[in-house]
Amino acid sequence: MTSPADQVEAPLSPAAAQLSAALQARADRATVTRATLMEAFRGALPGAASGASARSTLATLLYEIADRGIIGLPASRTKWDAGRPALPEQVRIPTAAPAKLSTPRQHVSWRPELNWAYDTRLTASQTKDLLACNRWFRDTHNQPTRRVPLPLRERSYEIFRYEKRLDTLITGALFAPGRLTLKQLATYREPPPLAHRRLGDGDTMLVVENSDTYATLRNLLKPAPGRIGYIAFGSGRAFEASVENTTELPGIHRIVYYGDLDAEGIAIPARASINGVQHGLPPIEPATGLYRLLLAHEPTAGDIIANERATSLTTWLPEELQQAAHALLTKGQRIAQEATNRNELSVEPDWRW
Repeated sequence: MTSPADQVEAPLSPAAAQLSAALQARADRATVTRATLMEAFRGALPGAASGASARSTLATLLYEIADRGIIGLPASRTKWDAGRPALPEQVRIPTAAPAKLSTPRQHVSWRPELNWAYDTRLTASQTKDLLACNRWFRDTHNQPTRRVPLPLRERSYEIFRYEKRLDTLITGALFAPGRLTLKQLATYREPPPLAHRRLGDGDTMLVVENSDTYATLRNLLKPAPGRIGYIAFGSGRAFEASVENTTELPGIHRIVYYGDLDAEGIAIPARASINGVQHGLPPIEPATGLYRLLLAHEPTAGDIIANERATSLTTWLPEELQQAAHALLTKGQRIAQEATNRNELSVEPDWRW
């Protein structure tokens, strides 16, 4: 049985963690202006910040970070621009009262990897964490066997005696550009496994959010998969990281996704797409035929989504479905993908590739 202590939120998506760290490095300012926000975006994710989808990428990541309470987005519409999706003119970063170093700067001899710490304002907690890293750098110096890369939580336990400490730190100011990196600590985020089944020789992978719909589509596609070479079980937010494993599947040139029509169900593939593109994968596309069928079903109660956020979310969907999906979200409604059950999909051919 899982203990309450183990029931933690899913980690930020990899790109959101990088942007969060860059923003947290500016946490001495209660308000971050658009210019500073864009500077942080370019520093954390230079490829994404210069790409054709930079605006939608930034909006997706800002909403994800705001959902964790790491930043605050403007409540007034006048504080957003007129673009699509809209971007905030400024964001708030909650700040605590400045904390002094637990150890005076002049008494700390930082390892070369941490030279930047001499000129950085650090809280007592940050100093404690950096001192643990400093000891690791010292103790492993000239010991290549101890710097063989380990998965994130294994390295975290070695350094902090707590396996989840790095999960938190990589979203904060210590991992901002020019500071600590996972490479320096000889560690990496191990993506969760991507459960998948090979169906044919097609160049497309279909990813399905929930397990029952995955099983239904796998069984229906198996006799005649068409362009679908693989079908994968997204497992909710796990797909934001497990998408990286797609690089191991041969011949995949297209990834399509089918999930619930609610805020999280749409945000998951958008965030996964950002991560996938950074690993050389094609952008994740919506499974248009399946979403078209889903929108024909009666919605149920969901969360009311503000207009600006609904616009940001629905830009991932095909243009022909955006208006209907936007109305669904702003009315506080949702449609679970299980509404398109086996009986319907077995007689309706238009969703196939």
